[in-house]
Amino acid sequence: MTPTPLASIVTPVLNRATTIRACLASVSAQTHPNVEHIVVDGGSSDGTIEIVESFRSSHELRWISEPDGGMYEAINKGLGLARGTILAYLNSDDMYLPWSIQVAAASLERGADLVYGDLGLLRPGRRTFHPKFYAPFDLNYYTHFATIGQPSVFWGDDVARVLGDFDTSYQLLGDCEYWLRAAVAGFALTHVDEILAIQTEHGGTLRHTRPVELDAEFRRLRAAYVSYAGPPADHVLTFLRQGLQWRVQQIQFALDSLIRSPRKWPRFLRFLKQNEIKVDHVRLFWYLLPGRFWPQGLSAVDVEALETSLARQ
Repeated sequence: MTPTPLASIVTPVLNRATTIRACLASVSAQTHPNVEHIVVDGGSSDGTIEIVESFRSSHELRWISEPDGGMYEAINKGLGLARGTILAYLNSDDMYLPWSIQVAAASLERGADLVYGDLGLLRPGRRTFHPKFYAPFDLNYYTHFATIGQPSVFWGDDVARVLGDFDTSYQLLGDCEYWLRAAVAGFALTHVDEILAIQTEHGGTLRHTRPVELDAEFRRLRAAYVSYAGPPADHVLTFLRQGLQWRVQQIQFALDSLIRSPRKWPRFLRFLKQNEIKVDHVRLFWYLLPGRFWPQGLSAVDVEALETSLARQ
């Protein structure tokens, strides 16, 4: 029998004692049987490392703790230690679903070079959750109008050998630059219709705390890849189409949650049913209206029930 490929997951972290436990638990709960987790700590002083050490016996876990020059330097350091043929990184405030690596590994085995799925966006402060869906890869679209949800991305070690490290001159968008660089290099970026990660949105994330720098990096990234992607497509038509597609997918998610064998997001919808987490179909239909009409706290599911179920993984 062909051995199960080893997946190497890197988690960069600095002082995230409040979130790292859920991240670690989500990796240890993977149905893919061959996983190593490499935690690269930047010198935490809030108890983060003690929590990492408490997971020592739950799965194959290695960690280092030393100062670094930022998130992407830490990720590069972790990938340099990786032994797997499947690679990914998961930030310390995000989580995998139990099937995440297994689904990604199957897609990579079928010929994808880099695979990405959909995300669940959890906003604990607002008590909201909703799925975020991504379009099939198009270089122009993902250069000028959108980004791929990083926690859902996995790639093969052959990609890493060709591309090398993440570009540490980016502080916030090194992942986006890496995906575009992979496409320009000729690698196949493949989307799968499954929710592969939960991204936790809160005010402490770098993208929320450094908006000016984020905007500057977006401009720099687009300028660097416009010669490959071409000038942006018509903005008005793109955003109208994007808004329509987003609403169609939200409604499809609501309808698919009612049937026994949904074509899209089957594992996540089965997870909701198994844990008796109800999809709020009435609220989801508010998405047909412009955002200014949405009620406060619009959420696809019961957030408390979801958080409880995720904690039991």
